[in-house]
Amino acid sequence: MAGPWGGLGATRYRWRADVRRIVHQALAAFPHVTANTYVCHPWCGWGRVSIDYWGPGGRGDALRPGLAEQLRRFHFSLAAPPIMRHCIAEHDLWTSWGGYSYWRPNDHSGNLRHFHVTYYK
Repeated sequence: MAGPWGGLGATRYRWRADVRRIVHQALAAFPHVTANTYVCHPWCGWGRVSIDYWGPGGRGDALRPGLAEQLRRFHFSLAAPPIMRHCIAEHDLWTSWGGYSYWRPNDHSGNLRHFHVTYYK
């Protein structure tokens, strides 16, 4: 549920034009993947610049092992703009200001394995 500072609100498929272009490129390169965003994800007002990639069944359908890393490499290979702010694959968090660090929660692994990326507003 979405709160004032963020969360997982209703599923959306609306992105800013430059982010939407990336979504279409990724879905063409990975045909067994789906993409969505959410209301207030990762924070309120950021839904149009964030993407979550899931398995073919959509939101909540875990990516097969290794696919989150392939999606991360794909996103890193793209020329900017837009500029990536951060991404999460399994327990690896990457930020544009600090590089790689450990993501403790299990919300991107196991049965919830998906790849998250947020671009700057």
